[in-house]
Amino acid sequence: MIQYVYRPASLSEAVELREKEQAVYLSGGTWVNWAGSDIHPQKVVLLEDLLPDMVEKVNDGLEIGSGITLQTLMDAEDVPGPLRQAAGFIFSRSVRNMATLGGNIAANRTDSCVIPALIALNARIKTVGGAEIPVEDYLTQGEGTLIEWVVLPKVAGRCMVDRAALSAAACPTLTLAVRVAEEETVITLGCVADRVVRLKTVEERVTSGELMTEEDIFKAVYAGVDPPAGLKESGAYRRYIAATMAARVVTECRGMAS
Repeated sequence: MIQYVYRPASLSEAVELREKEQAVYLSGGTWVNWAGSDIHPQKVVLLEDLLPDMVEKVNDGLEIGSGITLQTLMDAEDVPGPLRQAAGFIFSRSVRNMATLGGNIAANRTDSCVIPALIALNARIKTVGGAEIPVEDYLTQGEGTLIEWVVLPKVAGRCMVDRAALSAAACPTLTLAVRVAEEETVITLGCVADRVVRLKTVEERVTSGELMTEEDIFKAVYAGVDPPAGLKESGAYRRYIAATMAARVVTECRGMAS
């Protein structure tokens, strides 16, 4: 239960308060302040009105403020379509109006719809301290680091996102994003491990041309994942869905890219 709330005047003060008080950052609150969350902090540092929430064109890419809500992200025409679509996978508009891009990344949930899209688009994180790291690395190394901007470079190839769920409002059975280019393939899956993962061995085999048919890709993905059971789905079902959807989306992206 939250017992202490700190309202800093700046981002640097927010970082200091978090470290000093051993607190948790709170932005939209859809994860930290949710009854079903596995985080139950006593102290929170409010980030309201401190984080940037705009989309800016920088050279050939974009910089997106981490405070942008998922609804605003979904409505922003300059944002790549796959990322907008991923934000829209969150069924509730009320949640999209509260949840922030930075908070979605920091929550590091395996069922995130947004994280796979960011990884597929080679997104990077800019922290308040000035460091810049790939989103994929942030998820394993950046816990507790305050995100200020998300950088989207211009990338080659075709990118698609998808999800599977038992109903529109249910937690996903699978989330995924795929990008296929001439010299690079990215296959990113959620709900198959304790965090969103990339199938790098499968990616290399697709790029090299070793895996050419949808059946070949299915077999490679099936062998490469071992998901846990969900609330209403067995691990075997999730594994089959992951392999089926990944094979289909890779094949579609490959066709569009060529």
